[in-house]
Amino acid sequence: MKKLVTYFSLAVFIIVGIYAAVTMAAMPRTYDGQLAAVPVQELLEEPTAYDDSSADGVAAAIVQQNLDKTHAINDVTSVVFDFRGYDTMGEAFILMTAVTGAAVILFTKKTGKKEAEKNEK
Repeated sequence: MKKLVTYFSLAVFIIVGIYAAVTMAAMPRTYDGQLAAVPVQELLEEPTAYDDSSADGVAAAIVQQNLDKTHAINDVTSVVFDFRGYDTMGEAFILMTAVTGAAVILFTKKTGKKEAEKNEK
């Protein structure tokens, strides 16, 4: 019964992950990499010529254009979930895989010890 629950849970986890990846890939891009108000090439070549009194460099462009591009109020949340969504999703899957693997290893050792004790008696 435990194996059935484990396999079912794993199947549900994989199906939900695939569904999330496909759904995210089908969404329109919220940011196309072009900063309209900031000439990126000129910024790279001559960073001291870029003048913005409210923030530094590219951070100023993110702060100023965030609401128009992402419709998110919090800049940090918009960067993590809109600009780096795939990266964040990948990190979450890696973390879940590591936790699942550790749980499988730990529970397998406990079961193996109990069976060895029963065989000795």
